[in-house]
Amino acid sequence: MSPRQRLIALAQRLILAMRQSGVQIPEAGPEALWTLAIAVAGWWLTGRDPEIETELRPFAALPVLFSIFNGVKALPGFAAEVSRAEDEAGLRSGGQRFAAVVSELGIAKLKAALQNGIFVRLQEQIVATYPLPGGLFASQAAPGRVVQRTPPAVEGKRLTEAAGAPIATTPTKPSVGKETIGFLSQRYSEDLVRRILKA
Repeated sequence: MSPRQRLIALAQRLILAMRQSGVQIPEAGPEALWTLAIAVAGWWLTGRDPEIETELRPFAALPVLFSIFNGVKALPGFAAEVSRAEDEAGLRSGGQRFAAVVSELGIAKLKAALQNGIFVRLQEQIVATYPLPGGLFASQAAPGRVVQRTPPAVEGKRLTEAAGAPIATTPTKPSVGKETIGFLSQRYSEDLVRRILKA
């Protein structure tokens, strides 16, 4: 698997875990979440795979982002849990770790960071280089849609509490990219891959 494929595969798994968390970041569209997932995957893999550093060299803003990531105590646990998840339960556990990241940062701070000009420019570069895996976000509301919410009891919000959000009456599987399926198939049994993708 090439460095690009490893990066994309982990980013897709991070998105699946974020979805498992049930935490909603107001006004964070698919492009912002995908950019965040690529950045976290790159941050996690850089020290473990020297080829990833070369892959990410064109993105001048990433080292700044990585230095911020280094100060988030819950982030290594999130990235590690997702990178070693072997089944749906592992992704769910990763989702709980993502909720801890959001709780540590605070939803307002995270939202402000995702809307920062530097991040927005990085987002344009990331999406141009690593196209958004649309099927992974197919069940999300369209970007820019205003969803009225009841006040959350804690920072962050479970999607099921959102008033006006589309509620699926039957479970739907997110479409996962071929690179992620290939990555999972190399490491896990066919039955385990099906269970992971049921998330």
